[in-house]
Amino acid sequence: MGIIKDLFATPKMIGAWGERKIVNRLGLINLFGKNGKILRNVYIPKEDGSTTEIDALYITTKGLFVIESKNFSGYIFGNENNRNWTATLYAGKTWYGAKKVEKHHFYNPIWQNHSHINVLKKYLKMNIPMISIVVFSSQCEIKELVVERENAYVCKVDMFLTLLQGIWNTYPCTLDDSQIGSIYERLKPLTNQDRAIREKHIAEVRARMESEEKCPLCGGQLALRTARQGTNAGHQFVGCSNYPRCRYTRNL
Repeated sequence: MGIIKDLFATPKMIGAWGERKIVNRLGLINLFGKNGKILRNVYIPKEDGSTTEIDALYITTKGLFVIESKNFSGYIFGNENNRNWTATLYAGKTWYGAKKVEKHHFYNPIWQNHSHINVLKKYLKMNIPMISIVVFSSQCEIKELVVERENAYVCKVDMFLTLLQGIWNTYPCTLDDSQIGSIYERLKPLTNQDRAIREKHIAEVRARMESEEKCPLCGGQLALRTARQGTNAGHQFVGCSNYPRCRYTRNL
């Protein structure tokens, strides 16, 4: 079954599986006396009419846990002060037998989740604690990571519950059951978005990326591309328009 799943998995399916694992673990922690409500794929309206998507939201007496899911393989290198992080993975061997390594750059997920939190705060207009958690898949290894920002955490999915328990024991209770219910009812309609809304959100992200961002290596225009071969075949990524002269890439 696992082999069949790997053969026919699409990037969208892989992302959904990662988010489902996180939601399942949140359901487990509720069984241990925690009080919280769970929302998944929340499209928060922004002031300019566009939206930002939160992968998972856990509304609790401690505040709101804003969770970003990342499904990467290989070694992860990152620093909270750097715009881009790197995923390095083994990609077979060259014709003469040497190991071939692929490096893919992706936008700093701490910055990404921080922007989600800013939009959420403006939408709710409530001064309540919001804790950022970036959760990587079990298929990667976090090799080198520097995170010192307050209320920001990074872990792999297999350590997610342990991290959440530790945070829970550290933070005071600030919301009661009625406030939790009120926030949940306000945000729940934002999860029931039809295909048109989701596609509009993806188009907005693509347009913003292509119009605003420049290649950090050569200053060229960035464009959305799809890998045609290798371990990431079928996956979309950001590439420099000056390829092959410039080989900058970044995973979405």
